Amino acid sequence: MGEGPEIQAIFSKPTTEEWIAKINKDLKGAKTAEELQYVVDNGLTLDAVQAYAAQDLNPITRDRDHLVAVHVDTHSSGCNHTIRELLNIGVNTIILDAYSDVSYADILKDVILDYIQLIVHPMDELAEQTVLDHLHAVSADMGRIYSPSTKRNLIHVSYQGSIISQLSDLLQQVSDTSANELVIVIDGQKDFLSEVSKIRAAHILLANLNAALDKEIKYSLLSRTKANDEEVHELIQSSYMSLAAIIGEADGIVSVVIDPKYRLNTVHTFNLLTMESYLGKVSDPAAGSNLIEEMTELICQESWKKFQEHI
Repeated sequence: MGEGPEIQAIFSKPTTEEWIAKINKDLKGAKTAEELQYVVDNGLTLDAVQAYAAQDLNPITRDRDHLVAVHVDTHSSGCNHTIRELLNIGVNTIILDAYSDVSYADILKDVILDYIQLIVHPMDELAEQTVLDHLHAVSADMGRIYSPSTKRNLIHVSYQGSIISQLSDLLQQVSDTSANELVIVIDGQKDFLSEVSKIRAAHILLANLNAALDKEIKYSLLSRTKANDEEVHELIQSSYMSLAAIIGEADGIVSVVIDPKYRLNTVHTFNLLTMESYLGKVSDPAAGSNLIEEMTELICQESWKKFQEHI
């Protein structure tokens, strides 16, 4: 039997020039490959055509227990039932939008606090103390409670029209806090690849901030799924944002779903991606993607520069 062709020859790797020629052919003169740009953020672009280049990668590694958090408005009717229902389907962190005129003995009735994290988010001046008084009365483990007056706190970083402004604000808030353990909730608002790069950049920036301040602030970084806007299907939106959070190495998500019928689906989708698809078991799944690596580096540089301008 004669020797067949070399496998390497059959599946030879196309050159960059061959890819450029193919892209230009497909564009049919509307643009050239050199003109294609990927918009990372306002005013920040990268070449959309990325060629492989060997690079020394330092994957982001997180020792993660994935958190699935939901805001609960304690003024809403059926609040106790809602909390117990959420815990039954895999939510392990409750952010209580707390008020001073609410009975937390009723709100937290039959809720076992031993295995979940409870974050107190006061909505009026006396709300935090009202919740803490109840938790002390039932001998709750205060090591699992986050509240503004303790060394364990919540930082919420809203989206301000650009990723760079958002991450600069994150650095400012963390540098200003006296807490040494944080749950950081960062709003998701951009497209899929930008979200992945933003979350990766946030980890790198926080590591740099700890080094610069000679501190060791522990944190869990949660991606807050984008609230629905008109003509956007909530299930699709929350699913792709959950996927971006996992690939970007977020420690979990905060589900924001307007339509109650999608609330459970969002949590189930995240649990499916992390526990059954094993995406959450991979260290830095995006490492090695030239486009995402370049985007992450660019976001880090610009965010750190903007942060330094304001300190």
